[in-house]
Amino acid sequence: MNADKTNSKKNILLMCIVAVSVLVTSCGGGGGGGVTPAPNAPQTGTGGVDGYAYAAVGSAPAARAAEAAPPAGQMPLVGARVEAECGIYTHITNTNAEGYFKISNVAAGNCELRVSKSGYATRTYAVTVAAGVTARVAGAEGAKLSPAQSGEITVTTNVSGAEVTIDGVSTGLTIPETLSRVFTDISAGEHEVGVSKAGWAPAAAKNVNVTAGNNALAEFVMAPADATPPVANAGADAKWFAGNYFVHEGWNGETNVFTPHPIKYNLNGSGSHSTWGGAITYQWTQTAGPTVELSDPSSSNPEFTPDQTGLYTFMLVVSDGINTGQDYVNVEISRLEGKLAFMSNFKQRMAEEVYTMNADGTELRQLTDNNYLDGWPHWSPDGERIVFTTQPGGAETTHYVTMMNADGTGKVALPVEGISRDWSPDGNSILFTKEYNSTEQIYQSDTNGNNPVLLTTTPAFKGFAKYSPDGNKILFNIWVSYDGFELGTMNRDGSNYQQLTNEDRTNFYIDWTPDGRILYTDSDCIGCTPTLYVMNADGTGAQTWPVPAGVNNPIGPVMTDDGRFIYFTQNDKIHVMYADGSAVLNLGIWGTNIDYHPGP
Repeated sequence: MNADKTNSKKNILLMCIVAVSVLVTSCGGGGGGGVTPAPNAPQTGTGGVDGYAYAAVGSAPAARAAEAAPPAGQMPLVGARVEAECGIYTHITNTNAEGYFKISNVAAGNCELRVSKSGYATRTYAVTVAAGVTARVAGAEGAKLSPAQSGEITVTTNVSGAEVTIDGVSTGLTIPETLSRVFTDISAGEHEVGVSKAGWAPAAAKNVNVTAGNNALAEFVMAPADATPPVANAGADAKWFAGNYFVHEGWNGETNVFTPHPIKYNLNGSGSHSTWGGAITYQWTQTAGPTVELSDPSSSNPEFTPDQTGLYTFMLVVSDGINTGQDYVNVEISRLEGKLAFMSNFKQRMAEEVYTMNADGTELRQLTDNNYLDGWPHWSPDGERIVFTTQPGGAETTHYVTMMNADGTGKVALPVEGISRDWSPDGNSILFTKEYNSTEQIYQSDTNGNNPVLLTTTPAFKGFAKYSPDGNKILFNIWVSYDGFELGTMNRDGSNYQQLTNEDRTNFYIDWTPDGRILYTDSDCIGCTPTLYVMNADGTGAQTWPVPAGVNNPIGPVMTDDGRFIYFTQNDKIHVMYADGSAVLNLGIWGTNIDYHPGP
């Protein structure tokens, strides 16, 4: 080795010995110390370098005066490697738990600072050190490192001002009034995200998987610390119907067109609510009754099709994102039994025809088909025959009482003129009205039309007569003047004639209840609610009858023999409701003058 080289090595060794007083020394590329010589480093005094290293998860940190001040506005990088190449030396250190670093006894002059950490892209900063002064790297911003593979996390809450943590370390950032904040340059991989705010119950932390170049969503719902669980309201216990109904779509030549619709029921959880204003979710589950399929169990109002009778029970669980509440509802499903006879103008002619159908609206059947009026049908007690009225010559001609089988066969004109009104419960007599002394009066005859007997003779219209359930009394309308009608009763033989009302109404639509009371609709009550009334057979104790919402003028009420249901016409369509007013169903069939039979 020549002398020049030997002297050069001695000079280098001397400089290394001097540098020991600054930091641990690494010379000539050897060793793991803290100083590596650099060429051409003027020595004009010493200063220092400090700063903060942090992961780029939000805005830059606020300025800090104290070395140990916790980071604000960023996630600190713990254990990051810091290299400061100042003059002929490279000084090396690591960041502490707050992401802070400081290097002292640095030669004054220009320094190059490198900050690195596994998984992050290395950052290089130019720093000028003055004698006796500690230079802050990158000023208040600090040393910001981006992940080598990074994406974004969007954090949302229902509360502004909530503090966000990532991987258990506070970001120093809160959720703004927009209730959403985006955190950028998040290293790819799984991160634990949390939110908290004083006075609010902490939301459970969420694990979020971040992929390079993509945005991951972390949604939180927070509730006040003293919040009570949400209120679940599954609605009141209810009654409904099983079966089908038909919608009349029109008349095509000689054919009526109907569209069948299964009867459905809608559950109602809309009364549920959060006690503190949070958004709620719904979950319905059937717990009892014949199994049905709900249309959308997670909606507030799912529907189902009840094909079987019975008691159906459903549980509603609502959640406000923190707590849950639950409620139950029972729905009693009944099937309408029996048969209906009625008159309708489906074919849109000048006159109506007689139809029958099952009590639930199925098996609609046309029994007469004339280009003139056939109407006012009434069942025989055994359900085998129907008495009705025929008017073959138009509105101004004579009416004839006619008999036919329940299937429409065997039509026979009875030897009496008039409009059929009822069939006695014992099956032995029929009522009809016929003109007498220029006014309509009530007659009674055998079921074959023989032996007609005039029951009323007072000079006023009498009509719409109906036998009581026991067959001993007859209820009817009385036209007392041009001002209106009243209600009257008499014994089956015409005796004990009584006027029950003095209300001067334009019309009454009447029926008997199974227990012998009078059910009626006052046609002057159009538009009022309710319009259905009941009173004792002697005219006392008149009171309104409960009706469901939407029932405002039930024409021609007819109660079923078991007292459970009432059929009526509203807006020209046949409806049925529970007698207690709990529910009503539009059967979708045009029809008036309904008569009910319980069936075999």
